[in-house]
Formats: sequence, C-alpha cells, structure tokens
Amino acid sequence: MGLDDSLKKIVDEYREDPRNKVFAPMDLLVESVAEETGDSVNYSQLNSIIEDYIAGTISGSEKDIYDGAVFACGELARQCFGENPDDEDEEVDYQISWLQDDEGYYFAEIRPES
Repeated sequence: MGLDDSLKKIVDEYREDPRNKVFAPMDLLVESVAEETGDSVNYSQLNSIIEDYIAGTISGSEKDIYDGAVFACGELARQCFGENPDDEDEEVDYQISWLQDDEGYYFAEIRPES
C-alpha cells in the first residue's frame, strides 16, 4: 500500500465519523518520510528524530526527515478539515500534538487551528 492509499484510508474513516481531530500513526509517518525524502527510516529512528524536534535539538539532516513525516499530517489536515479537500493547493492551518502509544512510539494528533 502506498502513501496515497494509506492517507485515503484514514480520510475515509474520518469522513464516516468526523471529529475535531485525526491521527497519523507511526507507520504512516515512516511511509511519508520514504515518499517525500527517498530516505528509509524505521520506527525507532523516526521516534528519536521526533524526540529531538520536541526537545529543540533537531539537526539539519534530521529536519528533512521530520519534514517528510509531517507532510502526511498536512495532507490529512487538508483532506479532512479543508473546505475543498480535492484542491491540492488549499492551505489549512493545523496543529500537531505528539503523543506516544503503549510501546513508546510517537503518533500525531492533528487538529484544525481554531
């Protein structure tokens, strides 16, 4: 399954039961990094980069990987919260909260900016 298919699955679930937030799981974030940067990272590597971002100690090459992961968050925000979800140029203001699952891996909680 590609990034577009993974995004579509989450968007379809959201549209069935709209809420004020949507979640981007770690597998989607890793997939987004690969698609956007061409880099392959595993859960632990991306987890460490997100921790560095949260701590404010992210370095140059890590920033590209972080941005690659956050791309999926922006796509989910646009497709779930945008006025015209099919308009790829539409910009939607959103915020990300980094939460951790039971295994300690991060996932993104994405909410529209109020």
